[in-house]
Amino acid sequence: MENVHAERSAGWSVLCYVAIQVIATLMTNGLPSVQARPENAALAIDVRHVPVLIAAWLTFPAAGFFLWFLVGLRTYLSAAPEGRQEGLPTLALVAGVVMVSCSLIAAAFETAAVYAPPDAFAHQGLSGMYDAFVFTQGCLGYAPVSIFLFAAAHSIRRHESAPSWLASLGYVASFGAALATFSIFFSGPPLGPGEIASGIVGALPAAIWLVCAGIVLIQSKRGSSGFSSTSAAS
Repeated sequence: MENVHAERSAGWSVLCYVAIQVIATLMTNGLPSVQARPENAALAIDVRHVPVLIAAWLTFPAAGFFLWFLVGLRTYLSAAPEGRQEGLPTLALVAGVVMVSCSLIAAAFETAAVYAPPDAFAHQGLSGMYDAFVFTQGCLGYAPVSIFLFAAAHSIRRHESAPSWLASLGYVASFGAALATFSIFFSGPPLGPGEIASGIVGALPAAIWLVCAGIVLIQSKRGSSGFSSTSAAS
């Protein structure tokens, strides 16, 4: 028998994750771009010193919530007819763990960059640490996001383990995250690293998919009259 309660708790977990990410994003809104002069960037960061550190710390509970969601999602996706497993749920799990690793590394760079006073930021190379935070959080940081979304969406489509619209939305979100990786080839707004375009095409569709996936898990009824393709799985 499947542990439906665990899957539902994973659904609530990802909703908590998205909520934390939204809060952290609002707290770091207005941070300078990588094109800003170190002196100007240092002053802009110093004004948001405490909120940025809080946002960096929030990566810790966010990682915990997302990891539990990954476990529940893998269980949910793996409940497919015997003989049809091809590893997509495991690929989604691995890509999700890489996502968490990248977010923790980015938070470490963020903390190191803003912890020191403005003069240290401008004259002791911490501007490079801040740039590393931007590039780790965004840019190619969207690569594991794209892989995770594609693996989950493709598993749903192949095994009909969730509504087909969730698979279609996952493909769209995966494509958007892939497009966001191209920000490394641009400089300045709106297409450059850490700019609004990458957030719109990369982060927003992914967040919408996570919310929808969480709702599907919360509403799971596979223990009784759920999807026919998953009701026989153990």
